[in-house]
Amino acid sequence: HRRANVRVRIGQSTFRKSLLDESGAVCAFTGRQPEEVLEAAHLYSFAATGKHEVGGGMLMRRDLHRLFDRGLISVDPDSLQIVVGSELEGHRDYVCLRGQVLKCRVAAKTRDWLRAHRSQSES
Repeated sequence: HRRANVRVRIGQSTFRKSLLDESGAVCAFTGRQPEEVLEAAHLYSFAATGKHEVGGGMLMRRDLHRLFDRGLISVDPDSLQIVVGSELEGHRDYVCLRGQVLKCRVAAKTRDWLRAHRSQSES
């Protein structure tokens, strides 16, 4: 073992708790999951704003959160269907999500953030 300094986002646990209170232990992509595997995913660049915006997050399993942040999985903001990038072909656990509708409620402001995320994924 070794000691390490890590950067922790102030308010991240409160942000996650608010999403859990709002939606329950539901991954936006796969539905009900053990609470312990869910992370609070920002739909915008937290690094750029430094703020946890109401409606600006969704709960995701850790693996899906990573793929979402890298633009390999996104959401069509109009149909709320999951878009899976061609880079994930051959990974059936992710390809099977293609075209499925999000498993959580989505507010109008959330759609705006999903639209911005999707346009960044396409560039």
